[in-house]
Amino acid sequence: MLRLILETSSLPGTWALSGQGKILASGTCQGTVTASLIPSLQNSFPQDLKPDQILVGVGPGSFSGIRAAIASAAGLAAVWHCPVLPVRSTGSIAWRHSEIARLGVFSDARRGDFFATYYAQGKLDRPTTVHPMKDFPEFLGRCSLAVTTDSLPGIEIQEKPEAHSLAAYLHAHALEPGLSLEPIHLRPALAVPQSS
Repeated sequence: MLRLILETSSLPGTWALSGQGKILASGTCQGTVTASLIPSLQNSFPQDLKPDQILVGVGPGSFSGIRAAIASAAGLAAVWHCPVLPVRSTGSIAWRHSEIARLGVFSDARRGDFFATYYAQGKLDRPTTVHPMKDFPEFLGRCSLAVTTDSLPGIEIQEKPEAHSLAAYLHAHALEPGLSLEPIHLRPALAVPQSS
């Protein structure tokens, strides 16, 4: 099975074409996803190959980056006649630390909150949840190793999700049932006041 993986939950965004767990082509999105994904694919994507699936990392992470990747994937899927499916971006980091008994992947959820996702030996243990920053020390204490996708206090290891390791994670693990093809956003949207 050929899979095109788009990972744009952080910058720079990356993509990888994988077949049976091997990377056949890859690239980086310099700048916005909308402006750079198609040129990057045109430069490096083998013209004779058509993916069976397009997978989009849905975060947590950059809401606009993920939305742009979903829209781009939908356009590509219309040409290639293949499905677009979601994958949790933190699986990329879990793959790189699959020997850790309890890995905590944390990111800033803004507005005084943080996202927490836990993996046990590289497999999803607790899906992403959002919590107030005052509870952060307690959640750090629940893992053997903590990694942050952005700069959070008390965590030394900072890593970004990337398509290469997400492809390896997907090859080793099945797709996550019930995950929606939309950015992971665990709070109600803020109402924007209407001007009169």
